Amino acid sequence: MSRMSQHSQSGFTLVEVMIAIGIMTVGSLGILSMHHAVSGANRSANEMNTAIAITEKWLERIDRDSLAWSEEGVNSSALQSTAYLSELAGSLEPTGWVTPSTTNPESYAFDYRGRDDPDLSDVKYCVNLRMSWLRQGSSARVDIRTFWYREGYVHGGANHAKWVSGSDFRGANCDAATADGWDLGQAPNVNVVFASTVVRWLRREGT
Repeated sequence: MSRMSQHSQSGFTLVEVMIAIGIMTVGSLGILSMHHAVSGANRSANEMNTAIAITEKWLERIDRDSLAWSEEGVNSSALQSTAYLSELAGSLEPTGWVTPSTTNPESYAFDYRGRDDPDLSDVKYCVNLRMSWLRQGSSARVDIRTFWYREGYVHGGANHAKWVSGSDFRGANCDAATADGWDLGQAPNVNVVFASTVVRWLRREGT
């Protein structure tokens, strides 16, 4: 007597496997895209925080510099002891945007970590100043802008897809007169943080 038994076998068909692979692929691409977006947002936030910290540092430098303002007046002798406010000496007109002089170890250029870069070896962030009298000879307004090139832009070179940092960013142009990206007729190549402060000549005993 022969006996036939039927065995029920369960498994996945080729179509089911392909559908599962497709779903996993779509899900993975979504996760990768989200990871890229989050990484870009974190990088942008870090750059902005660094630029704000640099700007605050320069606000402190300007306030400290005003302590060397020796006497009331617009003449050069009144401001000759200052490192940065001396740009206003002898003139009643605003300075326009200027690149402040480097007073070692202080610098108008900073690296990607927000550290002063007086030898301009690894510049990422640049600082410019603009000064004007509020009350001639006794109070002045100082505007500060900290800027850095946008992702994918290298000064003097072609755009590229990689994040601009480290050696790729060396040679950034911090000169206020030739800084790229200020022409509103075209897409700007820079991000920028602005701040302003007011400094006053303070009457001291014996002056």
